[in-house]
Amino acid sequence: MIKPILVALLIAPLITATAAAQSVFGEGINKAFETVQDGLDLIWPDELSLEDVNARVGFGVGAMPDYVGSNDYRMRVLPLIDIRYKDKWRLNGPLLTFRAFRTGNFEFGPLLNLRTGRAENRNPALAGLGDINSTIEIGAFVRYQSNAAIASIDYRSGLGQNVRSSVRLTANHGIYKTDNFVAMLGVRAKWLSARTMQTQFGITPAQAENSASGLPVFTASSGFSEASANLIGAYTLTDKVRLLTLISYGRLFGSAKNSPLAQGEGSAAQLIAGSGLVFSF
Repeated sequence: MIKPILVALLIAPLITATAAAQSVFGEGINKAFETVQDGLDLIWPDELSLEDVNARVGFGVGAMPDYVGSNDYRMRVLPLIDIRYKDKWRLNGPLLTFRAFRTGNFEFGPLLNLRTGRAENRNPALAGLGDINSTIEIGAFVRYQSNAAIASIDYRSGLGQNVRSSVRLTANHGIYKTDNFVAMLGVRAKWLSARTMQTQFGITPAQAENSASGLPVFTASSGFSEASANLIGAYTLTDKVRLLTLISYGRLFGSAKNSPLAQGEGSAAQLIAGSGLVFSF
C-alpha cells in the first residue's frame, strides 16, 4: 500500500501544476501533449524501473495557434510529463488513464482528462465571447500496439462548462530508424457532439451582441471537427535523453470550419511545430 500512496502524492501536485498551465496556455496544449506522447510510445518504448515507476519529463518550445481555428500563432513553452506506475496507471500530460484489461496487443480502461479552457483575452477575435473554463472529462479508451504501430480510440464526456461528448481516433506508424534517430508518422481525428461543438465554435445571440469583432450568430452541429497529420522525430543524445521535433498540420471540418472564428477571423488550416528535450528516470 505504501508505493501507491507515494505515487499518488507524487502525481497530485503534477496534476495541479498542469491545470495551472492549461489555464494559461489554452486548449491547443492538449493536442500538443497527446501528439508528442503518442509518438514517444513508438520511438521510445517503455522501460519500467525496478520500483515499477517510469517517468519521462521535459519541455518543448514551439508555435501553436492562439485557439483552435485561429490564424495567429505564438511561441509556447510546453512542459512534457509522462509518469507510469506498475504498467497500469499513467499520467500523460493532463490525461490520467488506467489499464484495466490487456489481451495480446489490445488494452482498454477508464480515463480522466483535464480539458483546457479558452480565455477571451487571448486573441482579439475572442473579445466579448466570454471565457470557456477548464473542465474535467471522464471516459474510456481502447488501444492497439505492435512494435511498429499504435492505434487508439477514446471517448470523453465533460463534467461542466457545456462540454459533453467527444471521440478521438489516432493511428501512428514508425517510418524510419537508425541507431540514433527514429521518425514516426501519425494521423488524428476528432468528433464532437453538438453541445461541445457549439461551446467551442458556435456564437450565441448574446455573444454576437457582445463581440468586439462583430461576429455573427452561428449555430454549430455535431460532427468531425478536425483531422491532422503529425511527424515526430527523436534523436538519441544519451540513454536517458532524447531530442524531439514535432510538425503537425491539421484541417478543420464541418461546423468548426464554417464557424466565424475560423472563417473571417481565423483559418481552417492549423499548424503546430516545435522541438524539445525529454529525460527518462
